[in-house]
Amino acid sequence: MKYKELIHQIKGINSWSQAKAIQSVNACLIFRNWLLGAYITEYVQKGEDRAKYGEKLLSTLSDDLGPGFSEDNLERCRKLYSFYRISATPLRKLIPATLLRNFSYEGASRKPAENQTGFNLNLLQKLSWSHFIELIRIENLLRRRFYEVEAIKNNWSSRELHRQINSLLFERIGLSKAKREVLLLAKKGELVTKPEEAIRDPYVFEFLGLKQERAYTEAQIEQSLLDHLQQFLLELGKGFCFVARQKRITFNNQHYYVDLLLYHRKLKCLVAIDLKIGEFTHQDAGQMNFYLNYLRKEEMEPDENLPVGIILCTDKEDNYVEYATGNIANKLFVSRYLLQLPSKKQLASFLEKEKRQLGE
Repeated sequence: MKYKELIHQIKGINSWSQAKAIQSVNACLIFRNWLLGAYITEYVQKGEDRAKYGEKLLSTLSDDLGPGFSEDNLERCRKLYSFYRISATPLRKLIPATLLRNFSYEGASRKPAENQTGFNLNLLQKLSWSHFIELIRIENLLRRRFYEVEAIKNNWSSRELHRQINSLLFERIGLSKAKREVLLLAKKGELVTKPEEAIRDPYVFEFLGLKQERAYTEAQIEQSLLDHLQQFLLELGKGFCFVARQKRITFNNQHYYVDLLLYHRKLKCLVAIDLKIGEFTHQDAGQMNFYLNYLRKEEMEPDENLPVGIILCTDKEDNYVEYATGNIANKLFVSRYLLQLPSKKQLASFLEKEKRQLGE
C-alpha cells in the first residue's frame, strides 16, 4: 500500500464512521421523541392525577423538564407517536425494557395493524427528525402518506420535502384523479408508466427566486433553470435526465433550436422542452411537432420509445390547446409554469379546469 492509498482509506473510514454516527444519533433522537409522545399519550389517558394538569400538561412539562423540551416540541412528539404507531413485539426489540416499564398499549387509543408497523418502522429508521417536523404538520392522512412514500423513494432531503409540500405537489398531481387513483397514489407514490403520467400542470419554479410580476426573456428563465438544474429536474418529476441545451436542428441549411432536451429513464425516450413567455399559440404546437418528427428520425435509438414534447407557457386556454394539438400523432403536452407558489385561488382554478376536462 502506498502513502496516498493509506490517506484515501483513512478518509473513507472517517467518512463512513461519521455517516454511521449521524444515523445513530438520528435514530436515538427519533425514538426518544416517539417515546416521549407515547408516555404523554399514556398519561393523558391513564394518569392517576391527570385531571390536576388538564390542558396545561404540555406547558407544565415544558417548565419542569427545562431547555430542549418546549411546548411545541412536546406537541410534535405527541403527534409523532399518534401518527406512527408500532406494535408491541418490534417495540420491545428496539427499546430497552426499563424504558417501557410504565407503558402499555392498553392505555393507548389504538393499536397499529402489523403491516402498518412495518411501514412506520421503515420511516422512523430512514427519515430524520427534520423530515417528521414537516410530515406531522399534515393532518390529512392520504396527503401525508403520499409525501412519506415520495420522501423515501426519492431520497428527499428535509429541505426538498418542505419545498414539495409547499409547492402543493400532491394537489397538483393527485386531486384531479379519480378516488381509486388517489388512494393508489398515497399507497405507492407517483407512478410513471406512460407519458401522460409524467406530466404535471402547473409546474412551480419558485426556487428560481424570480418575481411573477416582472418581465423576463425566455433566455433568462432558461438560464435560471439550468443554474438550478437539480431543483428543476426534481420539479419535473422522477426519471428526467439532462441531455442538452439549445439542441440544434439543421434542415435545408436552416438552424432551429430545442430549448432543452432531456431523457426519461422510465419511459425510455427523449423529452423536448420548449419554453414560452406568455400564452400558448397554435404555432407553438406546430414547432414542437416539427422537433419531435426530427428527433424521431434522426436522434432516436433503436431501443427507445417515441420522443415526447412539453411546451411550458405562462398561460393557456384548454379548448384552444385541444384544437391546436388534436390529431397530432406525436405525444405533445402543454403545461403552465409559475414563478411563485400558487395561491389557494390559483390552485382551485387549476383543479376546477382539470375536473371539467375529466367530466367530473
